[in-house]
Amino acid sequence: MGVEFSQMAAWYEYSPVDKLTEYPRQVLALAEKSVAQVLAATETPQISHLITATSCPDMLAPSLGQMLTERYHSNLSQCQAIDMVQGCAGGVSAMILGSQLAELNKSSVLVIKSDAARKATSESSELHKVFGNGSFACLITYTEDNKRLIHSRSRQYAGLSEVVTIKLGHDADAIIRREIADMSGDQRQHLGLSMNNSQAMALLSHAEGFYQDFVRESEAPDMMILHQANPVIVRHLEGIFSKYEVEFINTASLAGNCGAATVGIALHHVWKQAEGKKVLLCSYGTGGMITAGLWQF
Repeated sequence: MGVEFSQMAAWYEYSPVDKLTEYPRQVLALAEKSVAQVLAATETPQISHLITATSCPDMLAPSLGQMLTERYHSNLSQCQAIDMVQGCAGGVSAMILGSQLAELNKSSVLVIKSDAARKATSESSELHKVFGNGSFACLITYTEDNKRLIHSRSRQYAGLSEVVTIKLGHDADAIIRREIADMSGDQRQHLGLSMNNSQAMALLSHAEGFYQDFVRESEAPDMMILHQANPVIVRHLEGIFSKYEVEFINTASLAGNCGAATVGIALHHVWKQAEGKKVLLCSYGTGGMITAGLWQF
């Protein structure tokens, strides 16, 4: 017994030079673009759980999951909604949890990852041009064939919890008071997404060791899809893993960094060629986390 990705959809917009449109409740709107495709693709089975993952939701409450449940009430009103706000690092965590719940309950779980990642960064930041906006949705369904979640692993590295920060929380008032002169101009310079480069490099230095530990506990994948942080980082990691017999997927230049949705968008891009393969999905970043799951597709 196990689980399969019975439906999948993705949507993204990205340009390293052009300004992308911003509007209220954009994370919700992005999520709807993928969710609508999944729910309309076939006769949807009973969904037991709805899991959402994002880096920076439109608002704290109601949550993204609650707003989607209201929007698609006829499909989702009977399911339990779980919201994860773990940044980019939560992208794979949501898919692992969805697979575990689907197998445990012999049910279907809808997983949604959505981020208006470009909107989280200041236009004055070098990071701004590598981020895009996007969403991914998949239906993970219990099956009795050999498709399954083979193994999962997560580790948080000490001293790297603030590798990526988005300061729009209860403590933001102190930042606003301190930087009040800038708040009418570029609020995101102080409250938006920022990255600590030294911590980022330290986290990346753990990537190969994490992989080696993972395959010792499990088995080697046929295909590897990592968080698409930016073209430079992905090329660096592609070089590191070139010594292993694994197909490395790189869509960083195609969709940009869409936060928690990046791994799902990359998976959707190669979904057909993943059939029958063991696929490693790995997300990392926020919180100093690396999380990976290995699925038999």
